Amino acid sequence: DEGLAEPVREDFRASGLAHLLAVSGQNVAFLALGVYGLGWLLRLSKVVRELATLGAIAAYVLAVGWQPSVIRAGVAGALASLAWLAARPRDRWHFLALGALVLLAWAPTSLLDPGFQLSFAAVAGIFLGVPRLRARLEGYPLPARVVDVLGVAVVCGVVTAPIVLFHFGEAPVYTVPANAVALPAAPAVLGLGLLAAAADPLSPEAATALAWLAGWAAAWLELVARVFGSLPGAQVGPRTALAAALVFGVVWVGTRQTRTRLSGPGSAVALAAAGLVIVAAASAWSLRPPPAWHAPAGLRVTFLDVGQGDSVLLETPSARLLVDQGPPEANVAGQLRRMGIRSLSAVVLTHPQRDHVGGAADVIRQFHVGVVLDPELAATGPEREEAIAAARGRGVPIRIIRSGSEFKAGGLVLRVLWPPDPGLPSEDPNLNATVLSASYGETDVFLPADAESDVTARLRLGAFEVLKVAHHGSVDPGLEEQLRVLRPKVAVISAGRNNDYGHPRPETLAALTTVPGLALYRTDTQRRVVIESDGRRIRVRTEG
Repeated sequence: DEGLAEPVREDFRASGLAHLLAVSGQNVAFLALGVYGLGWLLRLSKVVRELATLGAIAAYVLAVGWQPSVIRAGVAGALASLAWLAARPRDRWHFLALGALVLLAWAPTSLLDPGFQLSFAAVAGIFLGVPRLRARLEGYPLPARVVDVLGVAVVCGVVTAPIVLFHFGEAPVYTVPANAVALPAAPAVLGLGLLAAAADPLSPEAATALAWLAGWAAAWLELVARVFGSLPGAQVGPRTALAAALVFGVVWVGTRQTRTRLSGPGSAVALAAAGLVIVAAASAWSLRPPPAWHAPAGLRVTFLDVGQGDSVLLETPSARLLVDQGPPEANVAGQLRRMGIRSLSAVVLTHPQRDHVGGAADVIRQFHVGVVLDPELAATGPEREEAIAAARGRGVPIRIIRSGSEFKAGGLVLRVLWPPDPGLPSEDPNLNATVLSASYGETDVFLPADAESDVTARLRLGAFEVLKVAHHGSVDPGLEEQLRVLRPKVAVISAGRNNDYGHPRPETLAALTTVPGLALYRTDTQRRVVIESDGRRIRVRTEG
């Protein structure tokens, strides 16, 4: 979706159609069903149709790009397609389980990825829900294809809504009708687009005609997204969603009670009274105002719990700066919303690695951001590119930073100490990671991102009250010598619980014990770490 304007992407998100823009197992399944259906129209044998389907999926993966998310979508889509085509329903579950096992064996952390959860939840929901809905609607004057489209729309909307709400803090209200209207055009966009690309070397005229048809289908999707995304209350937060779930739960229980004709004259009255109490309580809770941001008296530095990654929030009474945004599954945007934050003075991208800037694009899209501070390194990555595209789409200024750059806001001074040249070439992006110092009164904070002592030893440094230990506490042979220069009072290690790297390493912990009076905090054991200062004195608390 990088070529789309930000308002268009926002329409797709608000309407519940954002999954159509992603390289996902669902889109691969659309392609598979289209190819299989074409083979059926051509009266090809089932074996030929299945082989053609798998070939189309392989071609799609190669055409889009050999990236982890694309490979995951290809594997999930291929196995889901085979599962759906399986003759026996139980074989579908075997294929689905095999797909999950293959992906998790290849990348165990995929289990925490929203895309993985959404893809497999949607497919499992289709396996369970669509046949039941088809049976319920049997006898109604509806074509089987219409029933299937409605079933997919309803099931996907219902089963994915809790996951979307958990990860992104909001859920689309009109996702079911929007998907029901949009889904028929989605395979056409994908299939016609790929056919146009394949036909171009052979017949540019045919490719142009196919692309023209794909454009009309894409225009329909955009229209549907705009209409449903602009309706009142298109997105709701967790409180409203819970209230709605409770209301529907009461209605469902009521219908079940009525059907079973419970004995006792007071059962209906008791049920109605209980329902009214639950609905009233849920409604009152849902109407509470969102969390308010409580401004600190001075400086507040929050090391967010983002697992194996980094995200540091610097706040003063009138400014909020976010240095790194953790991996996507950490949902930093959701964490900030729950803290009552609605705007950020600046977002800093220290270096283009997933565990540092994976959540940047979501933050930029969902908050009012004053400026994006980016070192524009020679090496880049898809997460950084997505964040920059999001900033450009929303008109957020992008400021290139290098050593010597300063950013001042609300009494806080952020200084860039490294790298000296944004285009500095290096095979190791950690060597070019942005090293920052933040000063508020007499309190200084050292934020080296993943730059270890082989970088920081080149800098002219003094004492710092607060130190973020570099690179999640990995082995750093020169750390002990650097600590004698930095002399921190408080050190924080940002690492994931039971991470695959063994961070923080015992050697690093041993080096930190050599600093007299040092207080060490870790996000893997103490979760969120909050440091407050009036410019002189420091207080630390954890929110585990």
